[in-house]
Amino acid sequence: MSARQISQTVNGLVIIFAVTLAHGAQPSCVPVHGMSLQDLQSFDFQARGEKYKAQTAWPDARPEYVLGQINFVRQNVFPDRNHWLARQANRFNTLTSESALLAAFPFVPGNLIDERRRDEAERVLRDKAFLYDARVLVRQVCGTRMDLDVVVRDVWTLTPGLGLTRSGGDNETSVSLSDVNFLGTGKGLSIEYFDDTDRSGTFLSYDDPNILGSRWQGSLVAADNDDGERYGASLSRPFFALDTPYAFGFSANHFVRNEDLEFLGRDQFELQAETDTVNIYLGRSSGRQQGWVNRYFAGVRYQHEQFEYPLDFPDTTQDERKFIYPYLGWSLIEEQFEASTDIDRVGIVEDINLGWNIYLELGWSPDTFGGFGDYLLLRGAASHRQYLARAHLLSLSAELRSRYDLDNNTTEDLRLESRASYLWRQSEKWSFFASLDYNLTRNLPADKQLTLGGDDGLRGYPTRYQIGDRSVLATLEQRYYSSAYPFGLFRVGYAAFFDVGRAWFEDEPPAWVPPREGDHFDVLSNVGVGLRLESVRTRRDRLVHIDFAKPLVDGPFVSSWEFTITAKQSF
Repeated sequence: MSARQISQTVNGLVIIFAVTLAHGAQPSCVPVHGMSLQDLQSFDFQARGEKYKAQTAWPDARPEYVLGQINFVRQNVFPDRNHWLARQANRFNTLTSESALLAAFPFVPGNLIDERRRDEAERVLRDKAFLYDARVLVRQVCGTRMDLDVVVRDVWTLTPGLGLTRSGGDNETSVSLSDVNFLGTGKGLSIEYFDDTDRSGTFLSYDDPNILGSRWQGSLVAADNDDGERYGASLSRPFFALDTPYAFGFSANHFVRNEDLEFLGRDQFELQAETDTVNIYLGRSSGRQQGWVNRYFAGVRYQHEQFEYPLDFPDTTQDERKFIYPYLGWSLIEEQFEASTDIDRVGIVEDINLGWNIYLELGWSPDTFGGFGDYLLLRGAASHRQYLARAHLLSLSAELRSRYDLDNNTTEDLRLESRASYLWRQSEKWSFFASLDYNLTRNLPADKQLTLGGDDGLRGYPTRYQIGDRSVLATLEQRYYSSAYPFGLFRVGYAAFFDVGRAWFEDEPPAWVPPREGDHFDVLSNVGVGLRLESVRTRRDRLVHIDFAKPLVDGPFVSSWEFTITAKQSF
């Protein structure tokens, strides 16, 4: 045997020995949550206690693992089939497909996974309107690898609707057929005929949150209204997780409509408006850095608005606006999320961020780019939540939009909206809620107005009853989260409330505003009671409000009682 043959033989034996050692050194897998597939099919999302904590606990061996296999366990709309409605709902519901869930899951095998990312994955899934809840459980740990079981429960999403909404004395009706989880794909499809305060028409929409199973999202909308038309399209790859390094977005919209200027809840003038917008942006982020996430944006926005005023309208100084501008944006997210119940909803898990969320944007629109005039455009928003004590939650938020005319050194279209709210969890069933809203405007264009009425939180009065360039609204509310669970369909809450507020002009009002005299232009207030219905079997982004409110200050067009039915996203 030659030296070369001897060398090859030795090398082969070394490789075989090394592979054998490596195979023998593979770590054994240690089960963690200890539940069988049958157990997971009946997993109780409402459960608490020591057993639940043990099942959902994070292993103490390591803070971070490599994500291995992901197994999805899908529960149907009703966990039991003991009555006819449950059997029929489960029979005709198409379960969300595993491919749709995998596309929505923010991580893929090979990614690093830790307890914070596990919790983030639950939040991302719970944010889907077609899922009631989600739990990400550690099935087993194999050395540095971790396998997960993801348990989700579907809700009924195919919704043929005959809707009636009453708010601020105005009725809104709709006939629709929609599905936010079409055939279990996670895609949304809707057709609707509506008749509301502003207009009536037919609306079509399609939404794809994961195009071809990717992170790309797209949407299409079209509406044929009695006062115009609307078309829109968007394509984006968003920041789908806190560690996502980049994002892209594109949107375009065309909207022709009539804009109503109202006074005491009655139309005064009707303007014909046409708006075209295009926006394209890129985003970049370095992900989590010690509990904070910084994101940076650069984009270009086009906005063109045209108006036709009635012949007797006293102010036609600005019948067209055009802005074409690059902009830079920055957002900051503090990662202090907590899963709670009975904060803004009734009996379902809510993901609230006990930290800062900030966005700032600055754009420059010179006339050399094709816009009308030289402008700086500013957008900003900030929100923060924190517990003053364990049962006392304070929430703060503000949003500002404005533009600055560089040619005339004036501020235009300034809109500031701010809110402070306080929630005191008095017991498991009782909470006291208080909020204060303050809004300010300056130099609004003729087609815009600041209003206060039934649709703005002053529930005893008609829609858009008072107008001004300032408004303030305070609400006191005693809440009760009951144990009622009628037919296994709804969680039920109750509220007794007091609203007080006013809108007024600090500066000179627009020329079209009629004279304002009488008590109904001063502070208004109402008292009332309400019922809250939280559906746990249909899409989770709607909470039904049924309110009876009695105004305490009389005025024109004010009823002795105001009855409202609305769908909102909070208590």
